[in-house]
Amino acid sequence: MMVLSDVLVVLLASLQLSLRMTPLVIVVATLVRSVLLLTGRKRAFHTWTRNTLLSVLTIVFAPGMVVNTLIRYLICAILKVDIEGVGGTSTYAEFNLFLEVGKPPHVAVLLTALFVSSVLSVFVSLSLLFIPFVLLMGVPVVLLCWYVAMSVLLNSCIRSGDIVLLGESLKKHGERGVLELVCVIAALALFYTQIVGVVL
Repeated sequence: MMVLSDVLVVLLASLQLSLRMTPLVIVVATLVRSVLLLTGRKRAFHTWTRNTLLSVLTIVFAPGMVVNTLIRYLICAILKVDIEGVGGTSTYAEFNLFLEVGKPPHVAVLLTALFVSSVLSVFVSLSLLFIPFVLLMGVPVVLLCWYVAMSVLLNSCIRSGDIVLLGESLKKHGERGVLELVCVIAALALFYTQIVGVVL
């Protein structure tokens, strides 16, 4: 019973911390990915990839991409987003997973899905970092959990597909879409400045 209560305490603390850390994680992960993308060759390449470092990282941290995609799929299914399936590419040896969306959802639904899935991704990462210690797991299991946790964190970024889908949603829903965008941004700003706060 003591172990179970300890796990629940860790999960609750992880959830609270993930709410505070999510904006910072998204910004840092997106900046890291953007810098790596900008370091790649813009024209024809002479090796197996245009961006060796990014290619290696996407392969090494592929488990995090899988976890993030599964979380997004679950949240999108709950919010009734028109998901046709999960797609994947390996352009220039850079492994990539994404959700195939049938029709652009309402802007508020899309932003909510992105935010909630990001929070859950950070929550999963923090849980994997701390729970092994509560359960007194061996070093190999702890290292595996840390590896998956870091993989998920590094994949918790805004991707070009997210921006494209947001643009399509705004285009489809017109003024209502713009109003939803403003309302969601205002709600998140109020939520973080007045209620939760952000880890700096």
